[in-house]
Amino acid sequence: MALFTDVQLITPQDLLPYESSLLQIASTHSINLDQKIALAKHAVGEKLMLFLQDAGVSDPQWLSRLVIGLSTVVVTPPLKRWLCFEALTRFFAEAYNLQLNTRFNSKLVEYQQEVRHASDQALHAGLGIVYKPLPKPKMPQVAVQTGIAPAEPLYVQVSWLDSQGNESALSPVNGVVAGSQSSISVETSEGALQSPPAALGWNVYVGSNEDVITLQNENPLSIGSTWSLPASGIANGRSGGDGQVPDFIVPISRQVRRG
Repeated sequence: MALFTDVQLITPQDLLPYESSLLQIASTHSINLDQKIALAKHAVGEKLMLFLQDAGVSDPQWLSRLVIGLSTVVVTPPLKRWLCFEALTRFFAEAYNLQLNTRFNSKLVEYQQEVRHASDQALHAGLGIVYKPLPKPKMPQVAVQTGIAPAEPLYVQVSWLDSQGNESALSPVNGVVAGSQSSISVETSEGALQSPPAALGWNVYVGSNEDVITLQNENPLSIGSTWSLPASGIANGRSGGDGQVPDFIVPISRQVRRG
């Protein structure tokens, strides 16, 4: 699972299963969907910090919580739904304010109710945390070089690994079109100096189809190293995971804060 502070934690694509016409509405009424997602993440984040502060010593990281913030909080499925519904609430609030359309008002009321349900589920289940966070990497650097691979589009993602084999969420996809008789090399954008403290190595995932990107290295790649596509081409490895699982669940009082 992703960490709360990961980049691109929620994207417009995550909202489309709930509202298939969302992008069309955003375009028609000039609503900045990315801004609504950012505001939703900020609002939910402020509430999570309050809950963790209330948890006190029930949070094993409470002494450093004000310093580390939400960087160790894992985004469970209920928490992700909360974020999605919070973003949709803000989206339809603006849509209604712009148009005073009863359909938009109905959507606003619907998602306000969904926010309450999703937040209750997320908080009553407790907040998952990890002791050694592996944040989602930035988009990797991909360079085209001379090789023997056929001309085809190539899509690349990377992830961080720690000494226990835990893996971060996958980076955003970087795509290139490799010409005939070419290959690619891949590096993490963070390099050796900006890699997470807990990272021992990294993985590279490549595919000729953006929906089928698979692991290419058998062993973890060393921090700061460069990976090159071999002459044998793309390996048929496993798909990437969803990120870290919680090491600990911080119980949250059922007397949850509102507002």
